[in-house]
Amino acid sequence: MGEPPERKVSLGPDGRLRISFPYDGRLVELVKGLPGRAWHNGEKVWSVPGEHVALVVELLQAEGFAFAPEVAALYEARRGPADHLTVSQLNLRARTALLAAFPSPLWLVGEVSGFNRGAHKAWASFQLVERDASGKAVAQVEAVLAPEDRRNVEAQLHAAGNPFKLEDEITVRVLVRVDLFPEWGQYRVLVQGIDPLYTLGEVARRREEIVRKLAREGILDRNRSLPFPKLPLRVGLVASLGSDAYHDVLRTLRESGYAFDVTVHGARVQGPATEASVLNALDYFRERAGEFDLVLICRGGGSRTDLAWFDSEALGRAVALFPLPVVVGIGHEEDRCVLDEVGWREKTPTAAAQRVVARVREALEGVEGALREVVAEGAARIQREGEAHRRRSERLARAVRVRIEGEGRELLHRAARLRGGVRGSLARAREGVGRLAGGLHPAAERYLGREGEHLALLAGALPRQARLHLGRARKELEERGRRLHALDPQRVVERGYAILRIEGGGVVTDAGQAPAGTRLRALLRRGILLLRSEGEQGG
Repeated sequence: MGEPPERKVSLGPDGRLRISFPYDGRLVELVKGLPGRAWHNGEKVWSVPGEHVALVVELLQAEGFAFAPEVAALYEARRGPADHLTVSQLNLRARTALLAAFPSPLWLVGEVSGFNRGAHKAWASFQLVERDASGKAVAQVEAVLAPEDRRNVEAQLHAAGNPFKLEDEITVRVLVRVDLFPEWGQYRVLVQGIDPLYTLGEVARRREEIVRKLAREGILDRNRSLPFPKLPLRVGLVASLGSDAYHDVLRTLRESGYAFDVTVHGARVQGPATEASVLNALDYFRERAGEFDLVLICRGGGSRTDLAWFDSEALGRAVALFPLPVVVGIGHEEDRCVLDEVGWREKTPTAAAQRVVARVREALEGVEGALREVVAEGAARIQREGEAHRRRSERLARAVRVRIEGEGRELLHRAARLRGGVRGSLARAREGVGRLAGGLHPAAERYLGREGEHLALLAGALPRQARLHLGRARKELEERGRRLHALDPQRVVERGYAILRIEGGGVVTDAGQAPAGTRLRALLRRGILLLRSEGEQGG
C-alpha cells in the first residue's frame, strides 16, 4: 500500500486523516470530492474526518499514496462487507469515473436560468438549459460558480467592455469542469470562465437572421419609406414610465418651446415581458393612428444583452408595418437592435426627441420664410400700385386744371362778346330813339326821355350784371373742379373707403363679379389687403 512517500496519508492527533502530496490539479479535484475535507494552508495538507477512512483509502490507493500503519488499521476496522457499498462510496466512485471521463475543463453552451435568485451571493448556482428550435427546454444541467471563479468571469466580462452580465435567458459559452457532489450525489458543472464573444455573436446572429427574414418578405424598409410628417406635434411615446429615457424625451420636447401633445404608453423595456409589453403599446397607438403624427420607442443605455430583448421578430414586424413613422431611440450610439433596422433610428432617446424638435423647427422656419417672401412681395406690389396711383392722380389733376383754365378762358371770351354786343345794341337803340324823338309830341318826348334815362340806367348797370354773371360762372367752374377733385379715387380711399379689384382685373362693382374663391385686392388708405371671396351673400 504504499509508494511513493511524497504522497501519503497519516492520522493526526485530532483523529482526522491528513493527506499530503506535491501539487497536482487532478489530485486536488479528487480530494475535493471527499466529504468533510479541509485545506490547511500553513501545513499545505488536506484533512478528512477519520470516519471516512474507507473512502480515502479506496480513492487514493490507486494514485500511489502511502498509508501510515494507524491509517491501515483504521481502514481494516471500518471498511464494510465486500458485498455492498455505502452511499458515499457509490457517489465517490461515480465521481471518480466522471472525472476520469472528463479530466480537463471543456466549453459548454447553454441558456442561463435561475441565476438571478442567487445573484447577490458569493456562491451562485443556476441551470444551463438547452432549447430546441421552438424554445422548449430539452436538457439542463446544474451549474455552480464559486467566489474565485465568479471574480474570474466578471474580470473577463470587464476586459471585454462589460457587453452583458450573467442573467437569466441569455445564451453563454462557459468553460466548465464536470463534477459530482458526493454528499448529495448531484452531478454538476463548475463554471471557471466565459467566452463573451460567443454570446455577442449569438445576439448578432439572431438579429441578422430576423433582419434577413424581414428583408426577404419585402417589409424591412416599409416604415422608413413613409413620408416623415412636416409638423409632428402629436407624439406617441413608448417607454418605461419614470425611466431616464422617459424624462429625457419629455424634457427635450418641453424645452423646445413648441406645443407638443405627447401621449405616453408605459412598457417593459427589459426582460422576457419586453416583447408583449411593447407590442401592446404599439397596438394602442395603431388603433388611434389618426390622432398621432408619429411614435417614439425609447430606452436608455444598458448592456448589449439588455438591449437584445428588442431583437424580436414580432417587434420588428410590428414596427415595419406600423402605419405611422416610428422613431427608435434605444441604447447608445454604438448599440443596434432589430428595431433600428426597420424604424427611423436615432442613437439615443434624447436624439430621437431632438429629431422631432428639429422637424418642427424646420417647418416653422419654412413658414416664416414664406411669410417673409409674401410680405416682401406685398410691399413691392403696394409700392408699384402706389406709384401707378400717384401717376394717375397727377394726370387727373393736370387734366382738371387744364379743363378749368379752358373753361375760364371761354367764359372770359363770352363775357367780352356779351359786353360788346350790349354796347352796340344800346348805341343803335339810342340812335333809333333819337330819330323817333324828333317826330313825337313833347309828352312822348318826355316819355321817351324818361325811357332813355331808364335805358341809360340799365346800360350803366349792365357791366355790373355782366360781372355778376361772370362771377357766378366762375364759382360754378370752381364747384365743378371741387366735385371732380372729390371724385378722385384717392380721395375716396382717404375718407376710409376701399377700392375693391379682382386680382389682375378691374374694379368690382357687382357681387356677381367675384364668385367664391376669387382672389381680390382691396386698396386702403395705407396699404393693400389680399382677400378671397366667399361668394355673394344670399337674401
